Amino acid sequence: MASTVQPSPSNETIPSIGKDTNYETYSLIWLDASIYSEETLDTQEKLRLSINYLRTFDKLDECEKYIRSVSSEDRIVLIISDHFSQQLIPNIHFFRQVSSIYIYCGNKEFHQQWGKQYSKIHGVCNQLNELINRIQFDQSGRRSHEADEALSIFTFGSNNNQEESTTGLDGRFLQSQLLLTCLLNMETTETDKNEFISQCREIHKTNLEQLKIVDDFGKTYAPEHSLWWYTRSAFVYRLLNKALRIQNIDLLFLLRFYIRDIEKQLSNRRYKSCIRVYRGQFMSKEELNVLKDSIGKLISVNSFLSTSSKYEVASLYSGSFATDDTLEKVLFEIDADPNQIGVKPFADISEISCFKEEDEILMMVGSVFRLNKIYLGNDKIWHIEMTLCSDNVLQTTFDYMKKRYDSMNNKLLLFANVLIDLANFDDAEKYLHRLLKELLSCPTDIPKCLHALGKVSCEKGNYDLSLDYFGKALEILRESQPNDYRIAHIHNSIGEVYQNKGDIEKALESYKEALKIFRQTVPDDHKSIAWCYNNLGIIYEKQKNYSKARGYLLKALSIKKKVLPAKHSCLGNTYNNLGNVYYYLHEYDQALEKYQLTYEIFKDCVTPRHPSMARILKNIGVIYEFKKNFIGAKKNYEKALKN
Repeated sequence: MASTVQPSPSNETIPSIGKDTNYETYSLIWLDASIYSEETLDTQEKLRLSINYLRTFDKLDECEKYIRSVSSEDRIVLIISDHFSQQLIPNIHFFRQVSSIYIYCGNKEFHQQWGKQYSKIHGVCNQLNELINRIQFDQSGRRSHEADEALSIFTFGSNNNQEESTTGLDGRFLQSQLLLTCLLNMETTETDKNEFISQCREIHKTNLEQLKIVDDFGKTYAPEHSLWWYTRSAFVYRLLNKALRIQNIDLLFLLRFYIRDIEKQLSNRRYKSCIRVYRGQFMSKEELNVLKDSIGKLISVNSFLSTSSKYEVASLYSGSFATDDTLEKVLFEIDADPNQIGVKPFADISEISCFKEEDEILMMVGSVFRLNKIYLGNDKIWHIEMTLCSDNVLQTTFDYMKKRYDSMNNKLLLFANVLIDLANFDDAEKYLHRLLKELLSCPTDIPKCLHALGKVSCEKGNYDLSLDYFGKALEILRESQPNDYRIAHIHNSIGEVYQNKGDIEKALESYKEALKIFRQTVPDDHKSIAWCYNNLGIIYEKQKNYSKARGYLLKALSIKKKVLPAKHSCLGNTYNNLGNVYYYLHEYDQALEKYQLTYEIFKDCVTPRHPSMARILKNIGVIYEFKKNFIGAKKNYEKALKN
């Protein structure tokens, strides 16, 4: 049975800025046996005015393999020559990532005729200028209403009682909100904008027209122009859109000045009265079913949400650019009251928008909504009725997080620790090394930075390097602040390293030293005392001293229930560790109860694919097997495998 020592919630793999990566939602794929002719090379440059990322292929199998590898949340605009069209299109037409197909051919009438059976074929062209104009026009329409772009939606809350809705918090939602809050509170300078522009030049280095726009942004951008740039069909909107959806840490860090400027502009232009707004959208049946199962709950969209005050504009969009029969047309109908305390800002941006006729109302990223009703209208469109809500329902959790991070005056150190809590160790390590260089002229926070680097190294399995960082941090603190309680934290971390290395005696020694110092520096019911009790309980379990292990874990649980939110992962860890002890004591009913409590906490505060979910489901399965409930065991084992 697996014991855990305060594992942190995990995030999906987040890419860093690098070569040959598409940082935008749309990509342009061109399959043509003559793709390298002078004529097509010139056309490619013109097409990249609309879609920066372009991949070309002259072999069908390589092209199909690449299309299959693209995420279903990204969107491909495919150009294909008549030579390959009838072979490839039937194989890839129903992939969600394929948004539109254009056939470049000699016999236009023939391909228009056989292509009628494929709804994603948006154009059959026999002239390159015709192809360019059609794709640029269609892409402008896709940008203006975003109907075919994936929405990253989090659902949480168990009923219609707003005060109780935090019992169903989605771990991914908490992570995205925590990251966003951290980014918005970080200081920004002119250097940050310059660093962003430098990276944009690198991303668009082979796209001369986009480079001109990047240079224009660098010369003319001001905070009061942030919304205008957002509505412009240019690089900054496209980069921000995808970075928010996939939580690209490097880009979001560079874009934090821009996100903050937009938030300020939305607040300054905040709508003054209640309004109903609309948004047309395509959704897969699976996505729609998730929302149907969430009626009465709260949801949040992890992006800026573009809506219209005109019903006819949004409903038109939900019916245009038809893709395939597997997608559903939906229309969000949102009632928003700007005077409700705690709602995120939204504003009418039509007068500064590049699409003035659409009466665009832009809602802040991370806005929270109550999902009230879903029904299929006579117009064959699914209507989704929602109400903009206050995010005060999250206040207990965020108050705890704020209190935890308040001691970190250095915002870059705070950002790195948030990344550690999100189990994004590679990015955390990168920003900590950046911070360490900055701290050479201001050494106060160096021990904190070294401690954080030690935790990252431990999580990555680099135990000797971890001990080296902890040793350096201890040395600095003992010389400068010998009574600092942070010394106890470092001893606790050293104990975790030795435990992971299998050196139980040294781990026990370090945990005891940490507890001794904590007892001298913090109250008896402090969370740090609880962590020590938890870790001592794990060590005694490993030494098969189950009675002593249970005693320490029960002490840890008593404190954690007082000081932590009810759905905190650290509380779940202690329940899990208690379950392990009861298992070894053959008290299977008690073990099952503790594992089930762990599962109820973890499912609401860590990501669905986090390793902790698989471990606890396996543990539950083991108990059911011992109790000869083989159906229950099989069910949980299967769920564990899916995680």
